[in-house]
Amino acid sequence: MRSAATLFAVLGSIFTLEAKQTDSLGSAVTRGLIVKKAYPLTDTAASFDPTRSYELAPLIELSLANNPNTRSAWFNALASAAAVGESKSPYYPKLNFRAAGGYDQGYNPIQTGPETYQRVSIKPGLQLEYLLLDFGRRAADVRRTVALLDGANLTFSRRVQTTVFAVQQSYFAHTAALSQRDATRTNLEFTRTLLAMVEAQVANGLGTQPELDAARKTFSQAEFDLATADRNVEVTLGNLRVATGLEANAPLRVTLDSKENGPLEGLSVKVDQLIDTAVAKRPDLAARIADIQASRAATERAKADFLPKVSLQGSWNNESYGYRAQQSGVNGSFNGTYNNAGGFAVMSWDLFDGFERVERVKKRQAEESEARANAEATRLETTRDVWTSYNDSLKARKRVTYALSLVTSANENFNSAQAAFQNGLATITELISSQSALAAARFEQAGAQADYLTSIASLSLAMGNFQAPAGTKVKPAFL
Repeated sequence: MRSAATLFAVLGSIFTLEAKQTDSLGSAVTRGLIVKKAYPLTDTAASFDPTRSYELAPLIELSLANNPNTRSAWFNALASAAAVGESKSPYYPKLNFRAAGGYDQGYNPIQTGPETYQRVSIKPGLQLEYLLLDFGRRAADVRRTVALLDGANLTFSRRVQTTVFAVQQSYFAHTAALSQRDATRTNLEFTRTLLAMVEAQVANGLGTQPELDAARKTFSQAEFDLATADRNVEVTLGNLRVATGLEANAPLRVTLDSKENGPLEGLSVKVDQLIDTAVAKRPDLAARIADIQASRAATERAKADFLPKVSLQGSWNNESYGYRAQQSGVNGSFNGTYNNAGGFAVMSWDLFDGFERVERVKKRQAEESEARANAEATRLETTRDVWTSYNDSLKARKRVTYALSLVTSANENFNSAQAAFQNGLATITELISSQSALAAARFEQAGAQADYLTSIASLSLAMGNFQAPAGTKVKPAFL
Protein backbone atom coordinates (compact mmCIF):
# COMPACT_ATOMS: atom_id res chain seq x y z
CA MET A 1 0.00 0.00 0.00
CA ARG A 2 1.07 3.58 -0.58
CA SER A 3 0.80 4.51 3.12
CA ALA A 4 2.98 1.54 4.14
CA ALA A 5 5.65 2.59 1.65
CA THR A 6 5.60 6.13 3.04
CA LEU A 7 5.87 4.81 6.60
CA PHE A 8 8.84 2.61 5.83
CA ALA A 9 10.57 5.44 3.98
CA VAL A 10 10.23 7.75 7.01
CA LEU A 11 11.49 5.05 9.39
CA GLY A 12 14.44 4.39 7.12
CA SER A 13 15.38 8.07 7.14
CA ILE A 14 15.26 8.15 10.94
CA PHE A 15 17.48 5.08 11.29
CA THR A 16 19.96 6.52 8.78
CA LEU A 17 20.15 9.79 10.74
CA GLU A 18 20.67 7.87 14.00
CA ALA A 19 23.47 5.81 12.46
CA LYS A 20 25.28 8.93 11.26
CA GLN A 21 24.98 10.72 14.60
CA THR A 22 28.19 9.99 16.55
CA ASP A 23 28.19 13.09 18.78
CA SER A 24 25.04 14.59 20.30
CA LEU A 25 26.51 18.09 19.99
CA GLY A 26 27.08 17.56 16.28
CA SER A 27 23.64 16.18 15.47
CA ALA A 28 21.56 17.66 12.71
CA VAL A 29 19.14 19.18 15.24
CA THR A 30 21.48 20.84 17.71
CA ARG A 31 24.39 21.82 15.47
CA GLY A 32 25.07 25.53 15.93
CA LEU A 33 22.76 25.85 18.96
CA ILE A 34 25.09 24.33 21.58
CA VAL A 35 28.54 25.86 21.89
CA LYS A 36 30.79 24.43 24.58
CA LYS A 37 32.47 27.21 26.56
CA ALA A 38 36.12 27.03 27.48
CA TYR A 39 37.67 27.77 30.86
CA PRO A 40 38.24 31.57 30.89
CA LEU A 41 41.46 31.67 32.94
CA THR A 42 43.47 29.61 30.48
CA ASP A 43 46.15 31.71 28.85
CA THR A 44 48.98 30.71 26.53
CA ALA A 45 51.35 32.63 28.79
CA ALA A 46 50.21 30.47 31.71
CA SER A 47 51.08 27.13 30.13
CA PHE A 48 53.76 25.22 32.03
CA ASP A 49 57.29 25.58 30.69
CA PRO A 50 59.76 23.14 32.32
CA THR A 51 62.71 25.19 31.10
CA ARG A 52 61.51 28.36 32.85
CA SER A 53 62.33 29.41 36.40
CA TYR A 54 59.23 30.80 38.14
CA GLU A 55 58.81 33.58 40.68
CA LEU A 56 55.65 34.15 42.73
CA ALA A 57 53.60 36.14 40.18
CA PRO A 58 54.05 33.63 37.31
CA LEU A 59 53.29 30.80 39.72
CA ILE A 60 49.96 32.41 40.63
CA GLU A 61 49.22 32.88 36.96
CA LEU A 62 50.07 29.24 36.33
CA SER A 63 47.88 28.04 39.20
CA LEU A 64 44.81 30.02 38.09
CA ALA A 65 45.09 28.46 34.65
CA ASN A 66 45.78 24.88 35.75
CA ASN A 67 44.41 24.25 39.22
CA PRO A 68 41.46 21.80 38.92
CA ASN A 69 39.67 23.35 41.93
CA THR A 70 39.20 26.68 40.15
CA ARG A 71 38.10 24.86 37.01
CA SER A 72 35.51 22.91 38.98
CA ALA A 73 34.11 26.09 40.52
CA TRP A 74 33.96 27.81 37.12
CA PHE A 75 32.06 25.01 35.41
CA ASN A 76 29.70 24.87 38.40
CA ALA A 77 28.97 28.55 37.78
CA LEU A 78 28.54 27.81 34.08
CA ALA A 79 25.98 25.12 34.91
CA SER A 80 24.16 27.60 37.15
CA ALA A 81 24.02 30.08 34.28
CA ALA A 82 22.45 27.43 32.08
CA ALA A 83 19.95 26.68 34.85
CA VAL A 84 18.81 30.32 34.73
CA GLY A 85 18.06 29.97 31.02
CA GLU A 86 16.28 26.70 31.69
CA SER A 87 14.06 28.34 34.32
CA LYS A 88 13.04 31.03 31.81
CA SER A 89 11.96 28.53 29.14
CA PRO A 90 8.36 28.12 30.46
CA TYR A 91 7.71 31.72 29.43
CA TYR A 92 7.86 30.56 25.81
CA PRO A 93 5.24 28.41 24.07
CA LYS A 94 6.01 24.74 23.56
CA LEU A 95 5.62 23.17 20.14
CA ASN A 96 5.79 19.42 19.84
CA PHE A 97 5.83 17.19 16.77
CA ARG A 98 4.62 13.63 17.11
CA ALA A 99 4.18 10.99 14.44
CA ALA A 100 2.78 7.50 14.85
CA GLY A 101 2.64 4.90 12.14
CA GLY A 102 2.05 1.17 11.88
CA TYR A 103 -0.29 -1.72 11.16
CA ASP A 104 -3.31 -3.04 13.02
CA GLN A 105 -6.26 -5.31 12.46
CA GLY A 106 -9.57 -5.83 14.21
CA TYR A 107 -13.31 -6.06 13.83
CA ASN A 108 -16.46 -4.04 14.44
CA PRO A 109 -19.59 -5.91 15.63
CA ILE A 110 -22.63 -4.93 13.56
CA GLN A 111 -26.10 -6.48 12.96
CA THR A 112 -25.17 -8.15 9.73
CA GLY A 113 -22.07 -9.81 11.17
CA PRO A 114 -18.59 -8.78 12.20
CA GLU A 115 -16.79 -6.33 9.98
CA THR A 116 -13.04 -7.15 9.89
CA TYR A 117 -10.32 -4.85 8.70
CA GLN A 118 -6.57 -4.64 8.11
CA ARG A 119 -5.10 -1.14 8.28
CA VAL A 120 -1.79 0.66 7.70
CA SER A 121 -1.63 4.34 8.72
CA ILE A 122 0.74 7.17 9.55
CA LYS A 123 -0.34 10.13 11.75
CA PRO A 124 2.02 13.14 11.94
CA GLY A 125 0.84 16.00 14.14
CA LEU A 126 1.75 19.23 15.95
CA GLN A 127 0.78 20.11 19.52
CA LEU A 128 1.09 23.65 20.88
CA GLU A 129 0.89 24.64 24.54
CA TYR A 130 1.30 28.13 25.96
CA LEU A 131 1.12 28.74 29.70
CA LEU A 132 -0.73 31.97 30.38
CA LEU A 133 -1.06 32.11 34.17
CA ASP A 134 0.82 30.14 36.80
CA PHE A 135 0.49 32.57 39.74
CA GLY A 136 4.20 33.04 40.41
CA ARG A 137 5.65 29.60 39.68
CA ARG A 138 7.92 30.68 36.83
CA ALA A 139 8.96 33.94 38.48
CA ALA A 140 9.96 32.10 41.65
CA ASP A 141 12.00 29.58 39.66
CA VAL A 142 13.87 32.38 37.88
CA ARG A 143 14.61 34.19 41.16
CA ARG A 144 15.91 30.98 42.69
CA THR A 145 18.22 30.12 39.81
CA VAL A 146 19.51 33.70 39.56
CA ALA A 147 20.35 33.60 43.27
CA LEU A 148 22.09 30.25 42.81
CA LEU A 149 24.07 31.73 39.91
CA ASP A 150 25.17 34.62 42.12
CA GLY A 151 26.24 32.11 44.74
CA ALA A 152 28.16 30.03 42.19
CA ASN A 153 29.96 33.12 40.89
CA LEU A 154 30.89 34.14 44.43
CA THR A 155 32.05 30.61 45.18
CA PHE A 156 34.26 30.75 42.10
CA SER A 157 35.73 34.07 43.26
CA ARG A 158 36.43 32.57 46.68
CA ARG A 159 38.01 29.50 45.10
CA VAL A 160 40.32 31.80 43.15
CA GLN A 161 41.31 33.51 46.40
CA THR A 162 42.01 30.22 48.17
CA THR A 163 44.02 29.01 45.19
CA VAL A 164 46.15 32.15 45.24
CA PHE A 165 46.67 31.80 48.98
CA ALA A 166 47.67 28.15 48.61
CA VAL A 167 50.34 29.14 46.09
CA GLN A 168 51.56 31.97 48.32
CA GLN A 169 51.68 29.75 51.38
CA SER A 170 53.52 26.96 49.56
CA TYR A 171 55.90 29.41 47.89
CA PHE A 172 56.83 31.13 51.15
CA ALA A 173 57.35 27.75 52.84
CA HIS A 174 59.54 26.58 49.96
CA THR A 175 61.66 29.73 49.86
CA ALA A 176 62.11 29.49 53.63
CA ALA A 177 63.21 25.87 53.22
CA LEU A 178 65.74 26.96 50.57
CA SER A 179 67.14 29.65 52.86
CA GLN A 180 67.30 27.22 55.77
CA ARG A 181 69.12 24.68 53.60
CA ASP A 182 71.67 27.33 52.63
CA ALA A 183 72.20 28.07 56.32
CA THR A 184 72.69 24.39 57.14
CA ARG A 185 75.11 23.97 54.24
CA THR A 186 77.16 26.89 55.47
CA ASN A 187 77.15 25.39 58.95
CA LEU A 188 78.18 21.99 57.57
CA GLU A 189 81.14 23.48 55.71
CA PHE A 190 82.28 25.28 58.83
CA THR A 191 81.97 22.18 61.01
CA ARG A 192 83.90 20.17 58.40
CA THR A 193 86.71 22.74 58.44
CA LEU A 194 86.60 22.85 62.22
CA LEU A 195 86.76 19.06 62.47
CA ALA A 196 89.80 18.95 60.18
CA MET A 197 91.45 21.65 62.32
CA VAL A 198 90.83 19.74 65.56
CA GLU A 199 92.05 16.47 64.01
CA ALA A 200 95.26 18.22 62.99
CA GLN A 201 95.69 19.66 66.49
CA VAL A 202 95.16 16.24 68.08
CA ALA A 203 97.65 14.68 65.68
CA ASN A 204 100.22 17.31 66.66
CA GLY A 205 99.51 16.88 70.35
CA LEU A 206 97.90 20.32 70.68
CA GLY A 207 94.34 19.10 71.09
CA THR A 208 92.44 16.76 73.38
CA GLN A 209 90.21 13.78 72.69
CA PRO A 210 87.08 15.43 74.22
CA GLU A 211 87.53 18.36 71.83
CA LEU A 212 87.76 15.94 68.91
CA ASP A 213 84.63 14.10 70.07
CA ALA A 214 82.76 17.39 70.33
CA ALA A 215 83.84 18.42 66.81
CA ARG A 216 82.79 15.05 65.38
CA LYS A 217 79.42 15.25 67.13
CA THR A 218 78.87 18.76 65.78
CA PHE A 219 79.77 17.63 62.26
CA SER A 220 77.38 14.66 62.43
CA GLN A 221 74.60 16.93 63.67
CA ALA A 222 75.29 19.34 60.79
CA GLU A 223 75.01 16.45 58.29
CA PHE A 224 71.71 15.39 59.81
CA ASP A 225 70.43 18.98 59.74
CA LEU A 226 71.31 19.23 56.05
CA ALA A 227 69.46 15.98 55.29
CA THR A 228 66.42 17.34 57.11
CA ALA A 229 66.68 20.63 55.22
CA ASP A 230 66.93 18.77 51.89
CA ARG A 231 63.81 16.82 52.79
CA ASN A 232 61.92 20.02 53.66
CA VAL A 233 62.93 21.58 50.33
CA GLU A 234 61.60 18.61 48.37
CA VAL A 235 58.36 18.37 50.35
CA THR A 236 57.58 22.08 50.10
CA LEU A 237 58.40 22.02 46.39
CA GLY A 238 55.96 19.13 45.91
CA ASN A 239 53.28 21.10 47.77
CA LEU A 240 53.95 24.10 45.55
CA ARG A 241 53.67 22.02 42.40
CA VAL A 242 50.31 20.61 43.44
CA ALA A 243 49.07 24.09 44.41
CA THR A 244 49.84 25.28 40.88
CA GLY A 245 47.89 22.38 39.36
CA LEU A 246 50.92 20.22 38.48
CA GLU A 247 51.94 16.75 39.56
CA ALA A 248 54.03 16.56 42.72
CA ASN A 249 57.02 15.36 40.66
CA ALA A 250 56.70 17.88 37.80
CA PRO A 251 59.99 19.52 36.74
CA LEU A 252 59.08 22.91 38.22
CA ARG A 253 61.92 25.29 38.97
CA VAL A 254 61.50 28.19 41.40
CA THR A 255 63.38 31.47 41.71
CA LEU A 256 63.50 33.49 44.91
CA ASP A 257 61.68 36.79 44.61
CA SER A 258 63.99 39.54 45.85
CA LYS A 259 61.04 41.85 46.57
CA GLU A 260 59.94 39.59 49.43
CA ASN A 261 62.82 40.63 51.68
CA GLY A 262 61.96 44.33 51.67
CA PRO A 263 61.10 46.41 54.72
CA LEU A 264 58.26 45.26 56.93
CA GLU A 265 54.98 47.12 56.60
CA GLY A 266 52.95 47.63 59.73
CA LEU A 267 49.15 47.40 59.86
CA SER A 268 47.75 50.91 60.13
CA VAL A 269 44.07 49.84 60.25
CA LYS A 270 42.35 48.67 63.43
CA VAL A 271 41.06 45.14 63.59
CA ASP A 272 37.44 46.28 63.99
CA GLN A 273 37.62 48.05 60.64
CA LEU A 274 39.18 44.99 59.04
CA ILE A 275 36.35 42.80 60.35
CA ASP A 276 33.71 45.21 58.99
CA THR A 277 35.45 45.16 55.61
CA ALA A 278 35.60 41.36 55.61
CA VAL A 279 31.90 41.00 56.46
CA ALA A 280 31.09 43.30 53.55
CA LYS A 281 33.49 41.77 51.00
CA ARG A 282 33.96 38.06 51.71
CA PRO A 283 32.65 36.16 48.65
CA ASP A 284 31.78 33.03 50.63
CA LEU A 285 29.65 35.08 53.05
CA ALA A 286 27.92 36.79 50.12
CA ALA A 287 27.33 33.33 48.64
CA ARG A 288 25.53 32.34 51.85
CA ILE A 289 23.28 35.38 51.46
CA ALA A 290 22.54 34.25 47.91
CA ASP A 291 21.61 30.82 49.30
CA ILE A 292 19.05 32.51 51.55
CA GLN A 293 17.54 34.31 48.57
CA ALA A 294 17.39 31.06 46.60
CA SER A 295 15.72 29.25 49.52
CA ARG A 296 13.18 32.06 49.92
CA ALA A 297 12.30 31.82 46.22
CA ALA A 298 11.97 28.03 46.53
CA THR A 299 9.52 28.52 49.41
CA GLU A 300 7.44 30.91 47.30
CA ARG A 301 7.49 28.42 44.46
CA ALA A 302 6.21 25.66 46.73
CA LYS A 303 3.35 27.87 47.92
CA ALA A 304 2.39 28.73 44.33
CA ASP A 305 1.69 25.05 43.65
CA PHE A 306 -1.55 25.43 45.63
CA LEU A 307 -2.95 27.68 42.86
CA PRO A 308 -4.29 26.70 39.41
CA LYS A 309 -2.64 27.06 36.01
CA VAL A 310 -4.23 28.43 32.85
CA SER A 311 -2.84 27.60 29.42
CA LEU A 312 -3.74 27.50 25.73
CA GLN A 313 -3.51 24.19 23.96
CA GLY A 314 -3.84 23.53 20.24
CA SER A 315 -3.18 20.62 17.93
CA TRP A 316 -3.13 19.69 14.25
CA ASN A 317 -2.91 16.10 13.01
CA ASN A 318 -2.88 14.57 9.57
CA GLU A 319 -3.75 10.90 9.07
CA SER A 320 -2.95 9.04 5.88
CA TYR A 321 -4.49 5.57 5.85
CA GLY A 322 -5.06 2.56 3.72
CA TYR A 323 -7.12 -0.45 4.82
CA ARG A 324 -8.96 -3.47 3.57
CA ALA A 325 -12.32 -4.44 5.07
CA GLN A 326 -14.61 -7.42 4.75
CA GLN A 327 -18.23 -7.75 5.85
CA SER A 328 -20.59 -10.59 5.02
CA GLY A 329 -18.56 -11.70 2.01
CA VAL A 330 -18.13 -8.18 0.66
CA ASN A 331 -14.50 -6.98 0.34
CA GLY A 332 -13.22 -3.44 -0.16
CA SER A 333 -9.97 -1.43 -0.12
CA PHE A 334 -9.85 2.19 0.91
CA ASN A 335 -7.20 4.95 1.00
CA GLY A 336 -7.48 8.54 2.18
CA THR A 337 -6.16 11.48 4.14
CA TYR A 338 -7.82 13.31 7.01
CA ASN A 339 -6.86 16.56 8.80
CA ASN A 340 -7.85 17.20 12.40
CA ALA A 341 -7.34 20.53 14.22
CA GLY A 342 -8.46 21.94 17.56
CA GLY A 343 -7.75 24.56 20.22
CA PHE A 344 -8.71 24.91 23.87
CA ALA A 345 -8.24 27.13 26.90
CA VAL A 346 -7.37 24.78 29.75
CA MET A 347 -7.37 25.36 33.49
CA SER A 348 -5.82 22.70 35.69
CA TRP A 349 -5.91 22.67 39.47
CA ASP A 350 -4.62 19.99 41.80
CA LEU A 351 -7.21 19.89 44.56
CA PHE A 352 -5.81 17.12 46.72
CA ASP A 353 -2.48 15.30 46.52
CA GLY A 354 -2.16 13.54 49.84
CA PHE A 355 -0.61 16.63 51.51
CA GLU A 356 2.44 16.47 49.23
CA ARG A 357 2.44 20.23 48.65
CA VAL A 358 2.00 20.95 52.34
CA GLU A 359 5.05 18.92 53.24
CA ARG A 360 7.00 20.48 50.38
CA VAL A 361 6.35 23.96 51.78
CA LYS A 362 7.47 22.81 55.23
CA LYS A 363 10.65 21.40 53.71
CA ARG A 364 11.43 24.61 51.82
CA GLN A 365 10.81 26.72 54.94
CA ALA A 366 13.19 24.53 56.94
CA GLU A 367 15.82 24.82 54.18
CA GLU A 368 15.45 28.61 54.28
CA SER A 369 16.01 28.60 58.05
CA GLU A 370 19.02 26.34 57.55
CA ALA A 371 20.44 28.77 54.98
CA ARG A 372 20.06 31.65 57.41
CA ALA A 373 21.84 29.68 60.13
CA ASN A 374 24.66 28.79 57.72
CA ALA A 375 25.04 32.44 56.77
CA GLU A 376 25.30 33.43 60.43
CA ALA A 377 27.89 30.69 61.03
CA THR A 378 29.95 31.93 58.07
CA ARG A 379 29.73 35.50 59.37
CA LEU A 380 31.07 34.41 62.75
CA GLU A 381 33.82 32.40 61.07
CA THR A 382 34.73 35.48 59.06
CA THR A 383 35.18 37.58 62.18
CA ARG A 384 37.23 34.81 63.77
CA ASP A 385 39.45 34.42 60.69
CA VAL A 386 40.20 38.15 60.55
CA TRP A 387 40.80 38.36 64.29
CA THR A 388 43.19 35.39 64.28
CA SER A 389 45.05 36.43 61.12
CA TYR A 390 45.41 40.00 62.38
CA ASN A 391 47.00 38.91 65.65
CA ASP A 392 49.13 36.30 63.87
CA SER A 393 50.50 39.02 61.60
CA LEU A 394 51.40 41.21 64.59
CA LYS A 395 53.16 38.28 66.24
CA ALA A 396 54.95 37.31 63.01
CA ARG A 397 56.18 40.87 62.51
CA LYS A 398 57.67 40.95 66.00
CA ARG A 399 59.24 37.55 65.35
CA VAL A 400 60.99 38.88 62.24
CA THR A 401 62.36 41.81 64.22
CA TYR A 402 63.51 39.46 66.97
CA ALA A 403 65.11 37.05 64.47
CA LEU A 404 67.01 39.90 62.83
CA SER A 405 68.43 41.07 66.17
CA LEU A 406 69.20 37.44 67.04
CA VAL A 407 71.23 36.98 63.84
CA THR A 408 73.09 40.23 64.42
CA SER A 409 73.94 39.27 68.01
CA ALA A 410 74.88 35.66 67.11
CA ASN A 411 77.11 36.86 64.25
CA GLU A 412 78.94 39.28 66.56
CA ASN A 413 79.41 36.55 69.18
CA PHE A 414 80.74 34.13 66.58
CA ASN A 415 83.21 36.67 65.22
CA SER A 416 84.43 37.37 68.75
CA ALA A 417 84.73 33.67 69.61
CA GLN A 418 86.53 32.95 66.35
CA ALA A 419 89.05 35.73 66.98
CA ALA A 420 89.53 34.57 70.57
CA PHE A 421 90.02 30.98 69.44
CA GLN A 422 92.62 31.97 66.88
CA ASN A 423 94.50 33.88 69.60
CA GLY A 424 94.24 30.97 72.02
CA LEU A 425 91.82 32.76 74.34
CA ALA A 426 88.79 30.49 73.73
CA THR A 427 88.27 26.76 73.60
CA ILE A 428 86.95 24.74 70.71
CA THR A 429 83.76 24.09 72.69
CA GLU A 430 83.07 27.82 72.91
CA LEU A 431 83.66 28.25 69.18
CA ILE A 432 81.32 25.37 68.36
CA SER A 433 78.66 26.80 70.65
CA SER A 434 78.80 30.23 69.03
CA GLN A 435 78.65 28.70 65.52
CA SER A 436 75.66 26.56 66.45
CA ALA A 437 73.92 29.64 67.83
CA LEU A 438 74.61 31.53 64.58
CA ALA A 439 73.25 28.67 62.45
CA ALA A 440 70.12 28.46 64.61
CA ALA A 441 69.62 32.23 64.34
CA ARG A 442 69.84 32.14 60.54
CA PHE A 443 67.42 29.21 60.47
CA GLU A 444 65.01 31.14 62.68
CA GLN A 445 65.26 34.24 60.49
CA ALA A 446 64.28 32.33 57.34
CA GLY A 447 61.29 30.78 59.07
CA ALA A 448 60.19 34.08 60.62
CA GLN A 449 60.25 35.85 57.26
CA ALA A 450 58.14 33.12 55.67
CA ASP A 451 55.66 33.13 58.55
CA TYR A 452 55.25 36.89 58.33
CA LEU A 453 54.57 36.83 54.59
CA THR A 454 52.16 33.93 55.05
CA SER A 455 50.31 35.76 57.84
CA ILE A 456 49.82 38.81 55.59
CA ALA A 457 48.48 36.56 52.82
CA SER A 458 46.24 34.82 55.35
CA LEU A 459 44.84 38.16 56.52
CA SER A 460 44.12 39.12 52.91
CA LEU A 461 42.30 35.82 52.41
CA ALA A 462 40.32 36.27 55.64
CA MET A 463 39.18 39.70 54.44
CA GLY A 464 38.18 38.42 51.00
CA ASN A 465 40.66 40.57 49.12
CA PHE A 466 42.13 39.50 45.81
CA GLN A 467 45.07 41.52 44.63
CA ALA A 468 47.07 39.75 42.00
CA PRO A 469 50.81 40.49 42.32
CA ALA A 470 52.45 42.56 39.62
CA GLY A 471 53.02 40.49 36.51
CA THR A 472 49.96 38.26 36.86
CA LYS A 473 48.08 38.44 33.57
CA VAL A 474 45.01 36.26 34.09
CA LYS A 475 42.14 37.68 36.12
CA PRO A 476 39.02 36.08 37.63
CA ALA A 477 36.02 36.08 35.34
CA PHE A 478 32.37 36.51 36.30
CA LEU A 479 29.33 35.16 34.50
